[in-house]
Amino acid sequence: MTPDAKLLHRPVPDDLPTAGAAPEAPSPGRTIALNADFARRGVWAGVEDLVEQAYLDLRAKGLGDVLERHNYELHLALPRHRDGMPLAYASLTDTATGAEKTRNFPLDRAYRLVHGLVGLVLEWRAASPEPGTWTILVGRFDDSQHLARRFFIELARRAAPRGDILVLAETGSLPGGTALDLHASAPVVLGAEARQALESLERPDGEDGNGRLAEAVRLETMEEHYPELLAHYRRIGDDRSAALIALKALCLYNHYGYYHESGSFVDTVLPQFDALVRDEADRWNYIGNIFQGLVTIGRLDEARRIIETLAEPQLTRPDLRAKMSYLLSMVYLRYAARPDLALAEKHILAAVDYIDAAEGTIDPDDFHFMKVFIDNGLAFLRVRQGRQAEALHLCQAGYERLTTALGEERHRLHRSVLQYNTAQVYVALDQLDAALVHYAKSIQMDPYYSEYYNESGNILQRQERYEEALAAYDLAIRYSAPYPEVFFNKAVCETQLGRWEEALASFATSLEMEPRQPEAYLLRAEVLSALDRDEEALADLDAVVAADGDAVTARVNRAVLRFNRAQYDLALVDMDHVVALDAGNPEQYENRAEIHKAMGRADLHADDLRRAGALRAAA
Repeated sequence: MTPDAKLLHRPVPDDLPTAGAAPEAPSPGRTIALNADFARRGVWAGVEDLVEQAYLDLRAKGLGDVLERHNYELHLALPRHRDGMPLAYASLTDTATGAEKTRNFPLDRAYRLVHGLVGLVLEWRAASPEPGTWTILVGRFDDSQHLARRFFIELARRAAPRGDILVLAETGSLPGGTALDLHASAPVVLGAEARQALESLERPDGEDGNGRLAEAVRLETMEEHYPELLAHYRRIGDDRSAALIALKALCLYNHYGYYHESGSFVDTVLPQFDALVRDEADRWNYIGNIFQGLVTIGRLDEARRIIETLAEPQLTRPDLRAKMSYLLSMVYLRYAARPDLALAEKHILAAVDYIDAAEGTIDPDDFHFMKVFIDNGLAFLRVRQGRQAEALHLCQAGYERLTTALGEERHRLHRSVLQYNTAQVYVALDQLDAALVHYAKSIQMDPYYSEYYNESGNILQRQERYEEALAAYDLAIRYSAPYPEVFFNKAVCETQLGRWEEALASFATSLEMEPRQPEAYLLRAEVLSALDRDEEALADLDAVVAADGDAVTARVNRAVLRFNRAQYDLALVDMDHVVALDAGNPEQYENRAEIHKAMGRADLHADDLRRAGALRAAA
């Protein structure tokens, strides 16, 4: 329900200011130097070291409740400590492996980890009542990857109002002795302590790598140590071995939903790809992993070319060609900026034919699963085509086939997805009670998948069952790293129930994580206005209008607040703009007429009323 808009967000600029007049960094209470080089430490380079310090200190302070609240993101970001903190609420998407893993994480799930890890660091700082400002000094920031870079930018933004954490980044765009203030996007001259801390960071020169190569090749420590092994093979010029390690890292990060990081290995893998595969099954498995990462981060054309050049000419097994055709269908149905339903149908029907041809050539259990999986893709197409009845039949028949052929336990993840898809079809048919029945079935099979609770909560909200919706949202929050949508949804329900302070707290949490939510500012302004906190309400409406000058509702609401404060000139500016945008709406003329009346402009007041009357008569 969170609107897709841009508001109050300032990324790191491409053109950095010069350091000539840069201020000195404040005298810190603590300086924490981190190495963010992706090639050295992987996806959470720098982040992992900071979060580990927070984890160990909070544990020593006895703040287990904080660690429990952040269990999900801590488990994923601190592989060295996983044995001591298993996932408290592992969904089937977390635990399924091999053929059982039929759903990939959305990219947004990785951003939730960032939200949670930032929140953890802020709570750690709040639990450490030291004087002065902590300086988080990020070395080799230019060499960080997507998620680590996002973490440090978000930490800088969210810490700025508190004033007790400053995030500075070493970047080649600035001369030595200065660093970039990631919140202010401005250079800062480093003090002696900060310069010394930066210089003391271990450089990834490979000298310590060989000693841990044995750890790197062990599967259970691959995530933590693969960078040393990859650097080793690159250093000695063994391109094939480097490509093999890069391929393993690519598949690992794809499994976790770290798609930008997964995609970063593609250029290392592709030149050696044919030498790495042993058979057709290997070929398709690796291509599927490469494809998923690339399409999720928007490299659609590249992903499609890889299938067309490395898979289509090479695959002969009908079951593998069925998988290939399924993915090509999803290119045109799910991932393309403009879906092409005709091409999507061509490829999904080819997948149906291929899997039917594979019957008797593969294990019967595998056949039943693949048949249902591909029919599920066909059901998705039928929904997009407006053929909901066919989609519903495909989902229900698939569920029955899986249950009859394989029993209740195998492919529980995919069976829960089938129930979920059935629920979505019922939503499209506006049969909300039936949709909730199937959401409940999905939840029964996969009780810790947060999205099921958030989405079923949205249905309950539509039915004005606000207390039940809030209970669903609370479970969505418990079972996931934090995400702004669910707190926005909570705020809407709390507003409807008149729980103003609770609604304001939920809005604040949502907006702290994601400021680009005009609708959240708009609705919060209504709550603030109801509480007679007009200055704050005006600030929220100002933010909406600043992002979109043509936001009609925000301008009307702002005009009302300005009118009530006797700021008639400012109210008139808003209503003139609204009338120009919404000239066929008689209410806008009537609203402006009241402003003219208050300003003593009888002729303009009468003129607006005449226009409104004419519009109503014409309607």
